[in-house]
Amino acid sequence: MEKLKINMLGDFSMSYGENVITEQSKRSRKMWTLLQFMIANHNREISQNELISLLWGDKESDNPVGALKTSLHRLRACLDGLGLPDGVEIIINSMGTYSLNNRIDCSIDFDEFDVLYKKSMLAQSEKEKTNLYLAAIDLYKGDFLSRSRSESWVTPINNYYHSLYLRIVHDTIEILYRHKYYTELMTVCQKAFEIEKLDDRIHLYYVRALLDTGETAAAKKHYTYVMDLFYNKNGINPSPEFVALYEKTVKDDNAYNADFGVLKGQLDSIDDGIGAYYCEFAFFKHVYQLEIRDAVRSGRPTNLCLLTAVSKSQEELETKQLNRIMTKLSDCISTSLRSRDVYSRYGASQFVMLLTNTTKEQAAMVLDRILKRFKRDNPKLGCTLLYKFDRAGKTEPREPK
Repeated sequence: MEKLKINMLGDFSMSYGENVITEQSKRSRKMWTLLQFMIANHNREISQNELISLLWGDKESDNPVGALKTSLHRLRACLDGLGLPDGVEIIINSMGTYSLNNRIDCSIDFDEFDVLYKKSMLAQSEKEKTNLYLAAIDLYKGDFLSRSRSESWVTPINNYYHSLYLRIVHDTIEILYRHKYYTELMTVCQKAFEIEKLDDRIHLYYVRALLDTGETAAAKKHYTYVMDLFYNKNGINPSPEFVALYEKTVKDDNAYNADFGVLKGQLDSIDDGIGAYYCEFAFFKHVYQLEIRDAVRSGRPTNLCLLTAVSKSQEELETKQLNRIMTKLSDCISTSLRSRDVYSRYGASQFVMLLTNTTKEQAAMVLDRILKRFKRDNPKLGCTLLYKFDRAGKTEPREPK
């Protein structure tokens, strides 16, 4: 007798031999919910009332028992398409309860995923643990019932397996990186990106692996992609550890004896000289340190400014609205400052600016100008801009004369 195979991680499917059914076929949504709920709870009997509550909730129904029986009849007719031997029922009922027939030789992917994880916790060696981790990662084709993740009964189960998957991925890539298995690490990361794009720890190890294998250009490209994904598309902050990778990604991997003309051409093409200079925060810190040294030597004033976008009630903004605001604000800052001034994205809703050779009074005037211009050009964005600024660098106490 063939084994009945059930996939719940990713797209739902059931197969028996060459026969396969998926929820892509035009069937009642309630029928699929009924089947998937019974599979998810295959280790227990489910009462008729629980199934009625699942399918219809608080909605009134003239004949909920009859409607449930109709859905079960349609479900059994659908399951007949799998071609199990005559007399073998996948769904059985007894004394007003329903359950999956556990006498059928059956493999369910989320159960196997749990087993692999539990075995990994008892592994006698790191190699054994890693192999079990890799098997679990391979089994995880996507989040639990990904098409139905918004349903109330699916959400907690989905969250559990999603978190467990990320825990396994994190442990796996740390082990692979430590032993310099970069190709395997990048394969794990690339699959994980399809399931969770906003886990900066996975991106961190992916960029590290690219750098360690000499793929500097690819590392820089992926770093830029992640910063845009986090800041501009989702309005969230990547970890400081990931941001710090900027220094490695911008290192020149050209030959030591590069032609001077080529070098000068590369440097001259970096900036078009229009507007204030925007850079990543990791680089901004270097500019800041250099500017402080020069300011101390020359005695000219320099001010550090922080500009924050909040809602009119001074609360956090929704992601989509924040993305529009930060794009407009960046343009406003760029055109309002001098070409020698530098600014950077500091957080999801913040920009930091360095105003060179500028007194506090002048800095206040510049910031007021930015606020007025932004408000004038974007009257419908519905936000408030807050700013703080202070003299750059630490004020050292002077010895009395």
